[in-house]
Amino acid sequence: MTTLTLSKWGNAQAVRLPKDMREQVGMTDGSRIEATVKDGAIVLRPIRKNVRIIRVPRLADVFRDRAEEYKAVEELDGPAVGEEAL
Repeated sequence: MTTLTLSKWGNAQAVRLPKDMREQVGMTDGSRIEATVKDGAIVLRPIRKNVRIIRVPRLADVFRDRAEEYKAVEELDGPAVGEEAL
């Protein structure tokens, strides 16, 4: 739990959110926040617009149906340089 302090900011009051806390929910400078009161508590929630969930397949699933065993192949595309030339 993090304790924050309410401070005067012009005619309003403000709370500063620590960077690590903002990063945990994907907020950056300029992010908008929805504020509500629920059961006597102030609830702050980032407003997410056009959020896309990208599902990345597991590597094991990508190669599950592969018939032959993988064998690395070195492709050379230029002259040898440095110690490679030895």
